Amino acid sequence: CVCFALFAFTSFVYEPYVTFAVDLRNSTDPIGRSWFWYADSFDPLFLDTPMWLRIMCTIDFIPFGCMHLFSLYCFLTKNERVRTPGLLYAGALLYSTLVYFAYEFIEERARADLLWMFLINVPYTLMPLLLAWRLWGTAPLWEAERIVAKQKA
Repeated sequence: CVCFALFAFTSFVYEPYVTFAVDLRNSTDPIGRSWFWYADSFDPLFLDTPMWLRIMCTIDFIPFGCMHLFSLYCFLTKNERVRTPGLLYAGALLYSTLVYFAYEFIEERARADLLWMFLINVPYTLMPLLLAWRLWGTAPLWEAERIVAKQKA
């Protein structure tokens, strides 16, 4: 649940800066300054963001941001409706992070601090893998927890 909340925060608070092409170099607000610090320190691709990355960040901002919140709600309320959209979301998020990492390692290796860029962004690759593992199959997602709760009662 913590990942979903953190990812929703970054989607709705940070990604609009990329979507709306905010000049991070001249940004004076705390979020813009932290974006600039990240881009200037580790990932200069975001200082002059190409259109393909703006599109990917817009996808992270709107549909993924909504899915982060929906997944958070479903996991907190143990709602089974998360399974199918969650698997689609996991696949899409995994795909987008792999494209981003591939570009960074192929094209940006001379400019980016690849270790820090990878460490900061790898949760966006690990979480969809864990989510897909958790959602895969047809067994009720929270059945084991219900059985344990009944045994304790």
